[in-house]
Amino acid sequence: MALIQGSSCSALIDSHGDFVALEQVINQLKARLKTPLCHLIATSSSAHQLTGLALLKQAFPDAKLHLPTAPQLNEQTMRAALDNQLSNFAKSIELSEQRLSKLPAEQQGPWKTRITLAKQRLARWQTLHSVALNKQTKPATLLELGGLSLQLIQFRGQSGYDLGAFSAQHGALFAGHSADLLPYVRHTTWQHSLQLLQDTPALDWVMPAFGKPYKAAQLVLPITFMTRVQAQLKTADPLMPRSIIALYQGQSYTHRQLTQHFDQAIKVLSHKKTLNK
Repeated sequence: MALIQGSSCSALIDSHGDFVALEQVINQLKARLKTPLCHLIATSSSAHQLTGLALLKQAFPDAKLHLPTAPQLNEQTMRAALDNQLSNFAKSIELSEQRLSKLPAEQQGPWKTRITLAKQRLARWQTLHSVALNKQTKPATLLELGGLSLQLIQFRGQSGYDLGAFSAQHGALFAGHSADLLPYVRHTTWQHSLQLLQDTPALDWVMPAFGKPYKAAQLVLPITFMTRVQAQLKTADPLMPRSIIALYQGQSYTHRQLTQHFDQAIKVLSHKKTLNK
């Protein structure tokens, strides 16, 4: 998540998937915001990553919603994603109650308190409405916050249809999972989009969904990763090439993480290749 504050307006980019953590963020925002929260921006078009918007919209009803324009986003999918998250939370409570019943009586006190709090949270969340998609602002617009602006950029990325927010004043690009240095490929590829973003005038640094902000020149890592995955797909060798390890030398990724992301990319691209035959 990223909070951008101007002299007259603020914008919040993305939302936490953990509702307990997100409620804490909301409380902190209400205590610390110096200007009204005018804009809620989502970088992904994956409905399950947007459920937190329901909490944010309830807390800041006057904030305008900005989502990627995507065919998979509609009232039904947004409601289903929210219901699924609440159902999983309810199942977690049920499992906790089952475990509680097996504990000695003297150990049950703290757990009973936690379960009671969890049920109270669930009761609150069950009153949430999924966000109204017909009220979203069209992407690729300029948001004026007072003293600074955010340019919204629609592009094909990690979720298929993604949104980036660029602050020219800070040379900063907020692009969510599409800008992660190690790509988790769920769709075919988005090298071209990353190359276009890399060529954004005045771009200095990038904020991804995972990891710390990094210099724009490092966009070469995910671009090269996907290029090498495509090259490997043309060979008979399914193993990750050593050049991937060398590419990420000095980064904090483990060999296992590199292998998992590489295998996932090969799986997705292989499926596309099969479909196109």
